[in-house]
Amino acid sequence: MAPTDLTRFKLIRWDELPTVPVYMDQLLQLVNSALAPLGLPAVTKTMVNSYVKQHFFSRPSGRRYTRNHVVAVLVVSILKVDFKLPTIGKAILAIRDSRQVAARYQTFCTAFEKTLRAEALQPATDTMAVAIQTAAQTVAYHLLTVQTLG
Repeated sequence: MAPTDLTRFKLIRWDELPTVPVYMDQLLQLVNSALAPLGLPAVTKTMVNSYVKQHFFSRPSGRRYTRNHVVAVLVVSILKVDFKLPTIGKAILAIRDSRQVAARYQTFCTAFEKTLRAEALQPATDTMAVAIQTAAQTVAYHLLTVQTLG
C-alpha cells in the first residue's frame, strides 16, 4: 500500500450502512471490503460468532445483523491491531450501554481518519470520547508506522 493510500482511507459512515438487517455473508462482505485498504486480516464467520459468544454485542435476530453489529465488527477488527479482546470488549460494552453508538462511532471514524491524514483533532469533551480518540489514534499511528517501515 502506497503512503498516500492510508491518507485517503475513509470508514463507512453510520448513514451509509444498511438500514435493514443483513445476513452473515453480507456483513462479512461489507466489513472486509471496508477494511481491505488497511491490509488487516479478513473477518470470518468464526470471528463474528466468537464476538457474540464473548458478548461484544447481542445475538443477531433471525441470523440478521443490524448496523450496531456491523459497527462493532468494524471497530473490533481495527482495534485488534493493538488491543487485546478483553479491553476491546469493555469499550464496546460501554459504548453500547451509553446508547450513543452512532455518535461514538462517528468520533472513532473522525479520530482514526484525521490521524491517518496528520490532521488535528478537536479535544474530546468526555472520558469516553477521550478513550475512543486515543484508541483510534493508537491504531492509526501503528498502521502508519508499519507502512513507513515496509
